[in-house]
Amino acid sequence: MSAVVTTQDLEAIAADRHDGLPFDRGNHDRLLRTPPLRGSRIAHSAAIVTVEAPALESQLAEARATIAEQRDRIAYLESLSMTDELTGLLNRRGFFSHFRREIAAARRQGAKEHGKGGGVLVIIDLDSFKRINDTHGHIAGDAYLRQVAQLLVGSVREEDVVARLGGDEFALLLTNTGADCGDVRVRQIAAAAGQCCVRWNNTDLPVRFSFGVQSYGGDDREEDVIRLADSRMYSNKAGRRPHPAGRKTAQPPGHRSVKARTTA
Repeated sequence: MSAVVTTQDLEAIAADRHDGLPFDRGNHDRLLRTPPLRGSRIAHSAAIVTVEAPALESQLAEARATIAEQRDRIAYLESLSMTDELTGLLNRRGFFSHFRREIAAARRQGAKEHGKGGGVLVIIDLDSFKRINDTHGHIAGDAYLRQVAQLLVGSVREEDVVARLGGDEFALLLTNTGADCGDVRVRQIAAAAGQCCVRWNNTDLPVRFSFGVQSYGGDDREEDVIRLADSRMYSNKAGRRPHPAGRKTAQPPGHRSVKARTTA
């Protein structure tokens, strides 16, 4: 016995198909009421997220390591820009940066302790350094500067600051030190340096320098303190410089000197 299929029946069958497959409405309703299995499409999406989590953590760790490496690189480059290549001390830029922080710290300490805080700035200029370069060469001069730098670093406390401002000029920051105490300490450093020599090609090059001392506090500006210490250093150098022996005044041609006669 054969069944007769009408046009309306074909349209109904087509409507009950899903993705070209026969659609079973009862089975469909049952699946909606059943939780998805691990092998289903929905469970597979959750598994993808779980698998990618370790990879994301690894990428995050790599990013953090890269950032830390870049920070170290930046810090290294900044240190180079503030360090004297020859002696390893702070250069002029590094010194000014540190000095500003010292005055700010003195200002905070002074506000806390009612006016206390500060230290002493010392400007040092080597005596007769040009003669060393001219006589023994610039390599000897560089060795001399390095030895002086080591001598100064070994003569101060760990919390003090030593810098090379340029050429044969150095600076000391004696922190938490009064003016009188700072002056005594610098004179002791100068006296100790006067007992030292730098050995170069079987020649002893004596260490001599002039210095200027100026105290500083939270109310001072670094430019003013440096100017005053520098001025005192030049005054000290002028007092230490040997003066040439006096010369007789030249007499005009044909002039005869007259000796004083004494009477009996």
